[in-house]
Amino acid sequence: MQSTNNVQPQSTTDNLTTGELVIRVLLKVLPWAFSVLLVFALVIVMVFLQKSDFEQEETVTVRKIDVALPLPPPPPPPVEMEQVESESTAPSIDLIGMGAGPSMDYAKKPKVAKLKLAKVKLPKFDVNSIDLSKTIAVDFTLIEVKRLDQVPKIISSRYVQPPWSIIKRGITRIPTTVELIIDEKGRAHIKKIVDPVYPEMVDTIRTWVKNVRFSIPKKNGKPVQALYLYGLNFNFSR
Repeated sequence: MQSTNNVQPQSTTDNLTTGELVIRVLLKVLPWAFSVLLVFALVIVMVFLQKSDFEQEETVTVRKIDVALPLPPPPPPPVEMEQVESESTAPSIDLIGMGAGPSMDYAKKPKVAKLKLAKVKLPKFDVNSIDLSKTIAVDFTLIEVKRLDQVPKIISSRYVQPPWSIIKRGITRIPTTVELIIDEKGRAHIKKIVDPVYPEMVDTIRTWVKNVRFSIPKKNGKPVQALYLYGLNFNFSR
């Protein structure tokens, strides 16, 4: 009879060596160890950050300083007014004395002194010698009659009686020359009496010019002030 030998197979654990077992254990343990180390590192970082955030800030010490202001200067001492008794040079009368008091005599007719007034003579000056063209500055524009649209004509005038000295001489015609300013209304004003011929005729010329009216001087249809060298002839009949 053949004999059979029953050989049982060995387990896998028996076949593995000790080194392989250590490696397998390490492979299983390493992930857990790495996780623990990572958590530990995170905890340390968080603690460090909390400490850095809550570090004590630099404290500033504020000290109270009392400053004493200087006292105001004392007020000046009051000025004492000393009353000086002055002796009056005028005589005084004691009305509180005994008796009826002194009697005073008044003049019945007081004398008033008359002031002497000096006589002042009025200055004399010749009105006819005044040249208005030199004493009065004319600011407005004057246009000569030759530049006007038309030479102004006399509209109205008044007869003026000649001076008596002229009548006595028997003079019947006096050709005078006067420089006139004719305004926008036709009124005449003397700028200068160029030639009165006779000194007595100055007042006569002024009176005539005061009462004369000319036509309104115009330039381009607009009223203007004109300068007119006018030959004024006075004809007197006996």
